[in-house]
Amino acid sequence: MRDLEKLIDEVNGSMSMEGMPLTQTDKDRIRHCAGNDKLVEKTIAELIIKHTAVMDQTHEQQL
Repeated sequence: MRDLEKLIDEVNGSMSMEGMPLTQTDKDRIRHCAGNDKLVEKTIAELIIKHTAVMDQTHEQQL
């Protein structure tokens, strides 16, 4: 558990240098997924869907 918290702190430090610190939700998500590769893949897929911009037909026609 201590190693996981250290990892979260290191990731948060790196992300903070880029102006994108981890939220509490991000930290909780890391804790929840740690050590479970299937859950990691599922969570990544869900986040991609959540944050993927959907273009409407009007926008596609303009391109």
